[in-house]
Amino acid sequence: RMVRGLGYPVRTARNGREALRHLDQHPGEVRLVLSDVIMPYMDGGELAERIRDRLPGVRIVLMSGSLEGEAGELVAAYPETPFLTKPFSFAELYATLSWLIGAPGGPPGPRPVKPAFHREREPRT
Repeated sequence: RMVRGLGYPVRTARNGREALRHLDQHPGEVRLVLSDVIMPYMDGGELAERIRDRLPGVRIVLMSGSLEGEAGELVAAYPETPFLTKPFSFAELYATLSWLIGAPGGPPGPRPVKPAFHREREPRT
C-alpha cells in the first residue's frame, strides 16, 4: 500500500515462486522488486539472486522487521542489495525507490545522494 500511495504501479506476489513466475511471464514490465527477507518456499536473498540471473536490469530491495537470526545472515550475505528495516517511513521508502528507479511515472533521475539503506534499530528500553 505504501508503494502504491507514493504513485508507483504495483503488482503483488504471495511468495518468491509467484514473483518469479510473474517476472518470467511479463518480462520488461517490472523495474523493481520489493521483497521481505523471510518468505515461504524461497527467502528474499534467493529471490534476489534468481532475479539477477534472469533479469539483471530489475532492481531489488529487501526488507525485514529484524536484523537478528536468519534475516541478519541473509542481509549480510547480500551486501549489494538495498535493505529497509521495518517499520520504515514513506520518506525512507520514497528515497530508496526514487534513487533506484526514479520518480513515479518518470525515468530514473539523477542520484545526488544515496539513501541510507542499512540502519540500526533503536535499542528498546
